[in-house]
Amino acid sequence: MLVFWLSAAIGVLVAGPAAPAARPDRAAVETRLQANTLPRSAAEWQALGPGTDEILVAIAGDAKAEVQLRARAVTALGMMATRPGRALLESVVKQKAASADAGDKLLLRKAALALGWAGGNAVPDQIGALLDHPDPDVRIDAAIGLGLTRSEEAADLLRKRFDIETLPKVRNQIGRQIRLIDEAVAAAKPAPPVSQ
Repeated sequence: MLVFWLSAAIGVLVAGPAAPAARPDRAAVETRLQANTLPRSAAEWQALGPGTDEILVAIAGDAKAEVQLRARAVTALGMMATRPGRALLESVVKQKAASADAGDKLLLRKAALALGWAGGNAVPDQIGALLDHPDPDVRIDAAIGLGLTRSEEAADLLRKRFDIETLPKVRNQIGRQIRLIDEAVAAAKPAPPVSQ
């Protein structure tokens, strides 16, 4: 057993450090997007190789690609939270918000969730306008996206919408996200000093 371990260790030393991963091609990234077991973290997506985020941006923005594939690329970009990915997500929210097309609404919903997941100071304002969207499913995903930010600004936007929202399923989701944010904010506050 010791001989095996030593020979393996020597093999690693002789081989040197692992070579950097090669840049994946679009077909490889599309295959992962179509798989039943998608990567669940930024690290898993990045393990495909450098430039994976740029390929995901190209897929998400490709009007000729199947909408489900594009939606999965949008979701993956939220996990990776890179500059090109964020730019694509922000552009989807701006460009698709007024569209009545079902595919555009799907991309819009996924982008709202992905931006919430990616976080950032500007995200509540970017997603907040979607709380007024005529489609209740877009409003639900906007509420979830805002909840994912765990920011007090997002909670304020949700409270304003909660007061005027009439659909129970949307109202329930908004209330849930407000509670989650309030709990996260309370947990993040330092405990008061213990007097002796």
